[in-house]
Amino acid sequence: MEARERDLKTHGARAALLGIPYDMGGIFRSGTAAGPRGLREASRQYGGYFFDDDVDLLDTFKLVDCGDARMVPANPAQCRAAAKTAAKEIIRSGAIGIFIGGDHSIPIPLGEAISEETQGQVGYIVFDANMDAEEDVDGELNSNWSEVCRLAELDNINPRNMVLIGIRGALNSRRQTEYLRERGIRVIGMREVIGRGIEDVMSEALSLASDGVEALYVSFDTDGVDAAYAPGTSGPEPGGLTSREILTAARMIVAHGAAMFDIVEYC
Repeated sequence: MEARERDLKTHGARAALLGIPYDMGGIFRSGTAAGPRGLREASRQYGGYFFDDDVDLLDTFKLVDCGDARMVPANPAQCRAAAKTAAKEIIRSGAIGIFIGGDHSIPIPLGEAISEETQGQVGYIVFDANMDAEEDVDGELNSNWSEVCRLAELDNINPRNMVLIGIRGALNSRRQTEYLRERGIRVIGMREVIGRGIEDVMSEALSLASDGVEALYVSFDTDGVDAAYAPGTSGPEPGGLTSREILTAARMIVAHGAAMFDIVEYC
């Protein structure tokens, strides 16, 4: 048993947070490697009590901060391997994994980790402005434009258990649309979200992603949120989810249950 897995079990952790300060998979603006540090610093002003549900989250939901996965400068392969190893330790401990990026290529090692540690099928829901379904970018397979493709290639992630929510804007391509359609991956664009409402959309997404699966992985790309609410993302895009909508979606996911989450592209 690895040290992190043993310590999480000893502390009885219900959830484990791990930073993945990696932005070598980003196509455009860098800086997301500072995301884990920034999130921790921002969290210092908050306590554990959450008025909306009249609950102290730190008392009832034992969260352990595992620090950051060890990143190796200028060595993307070793960085991905370190993230995957750390994620596996968290999954094996039985804690819910909460992973803070980092760019949106980190679902590649995280997806491999949960795939290898889960006997049954795995579902995937991602909130994003962009489809991230380029099979490669100038020959590079592991960028933040290709993670949906890499996850769809894993043996126990059925593309029909994958749902993309919030897609919009001009940082997408017809090629990606066709890739997703051919594989039966459900894409719910922002116009559909606005027309149907977030609760109806989430009911469908959770039903599709959890159909016949053993574990659910949820990825939050901060550019899925409207740029007015999340200006600190690496690729701000107008017309996205409001903060109220993303909180509603998060509550529905938690009520349903998920094995792990990530939050990425936060600069």
